[in-house]
Amino acid sequence: MESLILIIAFVTYWAIVTILDRKGILKKRNITAYGPLLMIRTKKGIEFLKKLAEKRKIWITIGTAGIPAILVGMVFMFVLVLIMDYILLTTPPEPSEITSPRNVFLIPGINKFIPLIWGLIGLIVTLIVHEFSHAISALAENVKVKSLGVLVAFVPLGGFAEIDEEALKQSEFMTRVRVFSSGVISNFITALISFSLFFYLLGFITPSIAVLTSENPELKTGDIIIEINGVPVKTPEDVSKAIKGDENILKLKDGRIVELKGVTGAKIIEVMENYPAYEAGIKEGWIITEVDGKKIVTIYDFKESLKNKKVGDTVSLVIFDGKSFEVFNLTLANLNGKAIMGVHIQEYIAGISLSYFYAENILNTLRNIPAMLGNPVGWLFIMSMPITFFNSFSPPITNFFSSSVGDWIFYALNTFYWVGWINFYVGLFNCLPAIPLDGGRVFYDVTNRIGGKNFAESFSRFLSALIFFSIILSIVIPNIPR
Repeated sequence: MESLILIIAFVTYWAIVTILDRKGILKKRNITAYGPLLMIRTKKGIEFLKKLAEKRKIWITIGTAGIPAILVGMVFMFVLVLIMDYILLTTPPEPSEITSPRNVFLIPGINKFIPLIWGLIGLIVTLIVHEFSHAISALAENVKVKSLGVLVAFVPLGGFAEIDEEALKQSEFMTRVRVFSSGVISNFITALISFSLFFYLLGFITPSIAVLTSENPELKTGDIIIEINGVPVKTPEDVSKAIKGDENILKLKDGRIVELKGVTGAKIIEVMENYPAYEAGIKEGWIITEVDGKKIVTIYDFKESLKNKKVGDTVSLVIFDGKSFEVFNLTLANLNGKAIMGVHIQEYIAGISLSYFYAENILNTLRNIPAMLGNPVGWLFIMSMPITFFNSFSPPITNFFSSSVGDWIFYALNTFYWVGWINFYVGLFNCLPAIPLDGGRVFYDVTNRIGGKNFAESFSRFLSALIFFSIILSIVIPNIPR
């Protein structure tokens, strides 16, 4: 039904555009229609860009720096397209939210993984940076800019700077390449600055003690706990010290008092086959309450109890199986040099789990991103990050963190995160050797210089068709009914 409504709305919009175009109304307002795509032009702002372009050496340097960046990005993205094609044709993914057509494009409000407000901020900044950089670079190279404008196809898709193409064609080879490369390198520079600020501000937040999951109807995800049994809690160690037996009183940040009754420990959520716990008959859903006589309250208690254990050591467990407490003695086995009993666990405090470990995992992963960039896997992780790992610091996730500088930091983190990510993604996408993308235009000029016009046109047409066909494949194949 949702897709049908979108299709009807788009067809209606297209019909209105067609009628206005045929009557000449769009032309009178300096608007050009290419099917459903509108180019809305204005000359406002060009004089301001001319003033910025007066610093010619700076913009020529930026354009020059963009040449190796766009060539490296071109190779990276083209190889990625070929790998994607191979996977689609050999092991096509099942239909899912990730492969849904609505999530292919970076359109806030339509793409489910891009928050509307933060996505719009990131997209607007990205388009302004990209198109204004092209315009300023052209003006710095003494190439005329005819207009600035917005691209619309039912929803705003982007901005553009309409450079005098004839004047650009008549300019020198390096001038053209610098102008084409300036948008990409400006996106990359903006992404670098934004991500640097994002990583810096991460240092001002720490995990709080909040509810992650709950079987208790009085507690919900995101409820912040400030006291347990009258003891202030800010760390897992505080929680371990504050918990008293199987009856505990929680005080929440909103002032509510909640009584918890039930077993506390590490709940087993998976038992690994052919490891000690599996061979001892331990089952999923059971709760480890003690390890070697030490009470287990948090995940950190469990980890601490095993920290100094070696392969071959024996541990004594007290486990609640839902009816009674049983004792198990396990000899730890080896897994990649680590001594393990063979279970995956989740915190369990009388039916609730806390967010501290989850929040710390998010922070550690985000903080380690700069160290990942030494190999292509790190770059792929950044490209897919909002879809596969982290979307934004928005409720209830913001309740999992605390900051001594105030809640404004979460707004700043979201702004820098999305400005950085969309600039990075758009910059890389524009590196693809497909006309009319910047990478395609650079590729055409380079191949024209090497092999002549006919060679450049044939090769460019082939790559453009291959890339856009690959994009269509990525939408169609995962959504073919099986």
